[in-house]
Amino acid sequence: MSSMPRFRTAALALALPMFIVLPAVAQQYPAKPIRIIVPFGAGGSADTMARLTGQRFTESWGQPVLVENRTGAAGMIGAEAVARAAPDGYTLMLTSGAFSSTPALNPNVPVDVFKDFTPIVNVSNTATIINVHPSLPVKSVKELIAFAKQRPGQVGYATAGVGSTGHLATELFLSTTGTQMLHVPYKANPIAVIDVIAGHVPVMFDLVLTGAPHARAGKLRALAVTSSKRLALLPDVPTVTEAGLPAFDANVWLGIMGPAGLSRDIVMRVNAEVNRIVQLPDIVKRFNDLGVEPAGGTPEAFAALHKSDFAKWQRVVRDAKIKVE
Repeated sequence: MSSMPRFRTAALALALPMFIVLPAVAQQYPAKPIRIIVPFGAGGSADTMARLTGQRFTESWGQPVLVENRTGAAGMIGAEAVARAAPDGYTLMLTSGAFSSTPALNPNVPVDVFKDFTPIVNVSNTATIINVHPSLPVKSVKELIAFAKQRPGQVGYATAGVGSTGHLATELFLSTTGTQMLHVPYKANPIAVIDVIAGHVPVMFDLVLTGAPHARAGKLRALAVTSSKRLALLPDVPTVTEAGLPAFDANVWLGIMGPAGLSRDIVMRVNAEVNRIVQLPDIVKRFNDLGVEPAGGTPEAFAALHKSDFAKWQRVVRDAKIKVE
């Protein structure tokens, strides 16, 4: 009879180290280099943010962070590589709001943007800027709406192509305001900007990162930005809320995701580190210089943002009958 308690005690003693070791594994993360896949080209906003945060990860954790650009298929090639990676925290993805809009444009993407990934943290939000050529006789969003309504389908707006960020943002604006404008798609954003500056097309909804420098130089007139508050980069340009359009949300997020099945411990370790990083004074200044708003927040808030953006762009694509060839 006395042997049974001794057996249970011995079994418990053997099992106890297992319960001690498991949390220790999470505490040791990261124990080797981390790879951050950016599904867009080098030098872009996602690439810049990946390198900024990656450098701080290395300084804080003492492990190298390798940023790998895997381009193609509107970001889906890089996303597929992350979805297929082991959910151990050593392969992450820093992607953009295009991750929410691409499946709305093309339901046949090779991954499920919800089931195949673990949202970790929203790193930053980039506003859209409404730019017009100085020759256009409008100096506010209200004047642009009135001008366009008097000429339905005649006022042209330039974009980087069908289904691009600028295209979706402008169509959202048109549906929100009940106006009609003429879409003039280009093969790339820089080409579109050149023609708007030249006065060939009068309107362009662009990301602040690329559109603000031309407004600051006086080559284009900025009517509003979609940020929550005025940008230090453009202090005289009102927000869309100030301009009377609080429902117009065309911000583009940048955030970090991992493969499905990533442990909560690792998710929260990365999340906490990014929340710390985006509050550092030098990072805040760098973001402000770029016209980008630091974000942060919980994994749940980021997941909700991703889902709401998908629903929003799905509605825009459907209502505007946008088809990507």
